[in-house]
Order: sequence, then structure tokens, then C-alpha cells
Amino acid sequence: MHAHWNPPDQQRWDAFAHAAGAGLQQSWAYGQALQTLHVPCLRVALTAEPEPQAPWVGAAQFIVHRLPWFVRFAFSLGGPIWVPGADLHTQRAGLRLMRRTLPLRRPRVAIFTPPLDTRDPAAPPHAFRGQWALATGGSTVILDLTLDEAARLAQQEGRWRNRLNAAQRSGLRVDTCGTKPRDVAWLVDAESQQRQARRYIALPEGFVAAFQAASPRPAEALLTLAAFSGRERCAGMMFLVHGRSATYHLGWTNETGRELSAHNLLLWEACQRLAARGVERLDLGGVDTTSNPGLARFKLGTGGQVITWAGSFL
Repeated sequence: MHAHWNPPDQQRWDAFAHAAGAGLQQSWAYGQALQTLHVPCLRVALTAEPEPQAPWVGAAQFIVHRLPWFVRFAFSLGGPIWVPGADLHTQRAGLRLMRRTLPLRRPRVAIFTPPLDTRDPAAPPHAFRGQWALATGGSTVILDLTLDEAARLAQQEGRWRNRLNAAQRSGLRVDTCGTKPRDVAWLVDAESQQRQARRYIALPEGFVAAFQAASPRPAEALLTLAAFSGRERCAGMMFLVHGRSATYHLGWTNETGRELSAHNLLLWEACQRLAARGVERLDLGGVDTTSNPGLARFKLGTGGQVITWAGSFL
């Protein structure tokens, strides 16, 4: 097996990532956006043959942080990703090769957070089984946008669907915002203030613009929706589009929006618009029933598939 660090072909990378069902953190635009914001990013493609043009059997994108004691940590969130059907021998050989050839000065540590559903009893063995896990895996909710409207409605929990129906009857208006920075600045600023008040961690300031600039079709990289009650803007949601997948990025609402269940309507309308664009899956992001049970209930109420990752491994 051969490792090709920092391959130059974005189109090939994103096609491979989509075929593997990879999430936002393994998309080219995600890594490039962080590089623009001075966070180093490394990518590697694995082949069975020595030529870089040979078919890829695996890949991983790493975000690099230099922590105390001068140790360089390379984090592959949602990685590595493998060609469908990659066997255990291929995966384990690929992991050894990535660790051995990681192009960082020592001391260095590679940490992987593979996208494996640990609750699936039929899941095949994976290369990390039996290895030391630094942390347990988080969970996320995936919505299948290839389902028709009736099927997506049917999978919603009753209370979630009732709130959606109430929001649709309330007179709320949903508008699609533009994709220029000035079109979405109101939502980015509102979420930033909300983040400071609630003290949670998010991607660095400027990430949205950098992600959009790094996308092959910048005008299609964002979907931002706003809800209005009369003339009052009362809620908003933003989604990042990467290939035929999308990921919930940020949201905000005020008291009026909460009373009218504006976020239920915004998420439903986002699914409609994304599906019309050809997006096949929507990742609603982390589900944490301890630190944010309200948001967790909201995401789980959509009836999407809950995926629990195996953990973070050295």
C-alpha cells in the first residue's frame, strides 16, 4: 500500500468522500476553509499501486493543532474513509501507513474518529476494534432526503409534527437568503452573540465565508433561511452543502420564533429545498442529551437515523 499526501484533485477527493458516505469534516472545502483561517490541514490518499492515479482504497483529512509540550496533534474527524467493501487487512495496513508517514515533525500524534455506528449489531468488524479509545463516540442524526415528502412526514414524532403543523398555520413566512456575506451577516452575528451567552464552542469566525470560497460552486455552498412573523424576523438556520450532502451549521431564534415553532418550519423547508437541489442526506449535527437536551429532543424528533460513532482512537 502507498500513501500520497496532499493530493491536488478536489473533485476526485469529494467524489471519493461522497461514495464513502463521509461527513462535513472530511470534505475538501472544510479543510481548505480552516487552512484559510491559518489552521493547518493535511490530506492523504491510499492506493494499492504506487502511482497516484491508481484507484484509492482509503483517504483521511487531518486538522493539525500544536498543543503544549510542542506535541503536534493531527485529528481526523470522521476519518479515515474507505472504498466500499474495504476489508480489515486493508484498513489496518492503511492505518499503520498513515501513522508512519504522517508529515509532521516529532513528537506527533494521529487521532482518528471513525464514522462507525456502534449500536448496529450487524456492523462488520473495524480496524479500531480492540485499540485504545481516548473518548467515547458522539452521536448525530441523519435525514434521508431521497425519501418522498410523505415518508419524511411519517417518520417524525407526533409532537414534532404537531409543532410543524402549528407553525405552518401560524402565518410564518420563510424566505431564502442570498449567499453573499452581507445576506447572512445577521444570522452569523446573532448566533455569535448566542454562543457567547451560552458559552459553547464553534468553528472560528470567518469559517462560513472561507468554506464558501473553497467550494467548487460557491453560490450553492450555503442554504440560509429566515422566518418572519409579520415584519419581525424571528428565526434563522444555515446549512453547509458539500457534494450531495449537507450539514446543519447554525441557527438562532427569539421568543416569538420559539412560541411559533419557527425552527420546525425552517428545518422542514430546508429539507424541501435541499432535496430539490439533489442533496441526498442532511446531517443535523451533534446530539448531546446532557448539555443541551432541548436541542437533542428537537433533532431526534425528526425521526432521522441516529448514528453513534465508535470513539476517538490513537
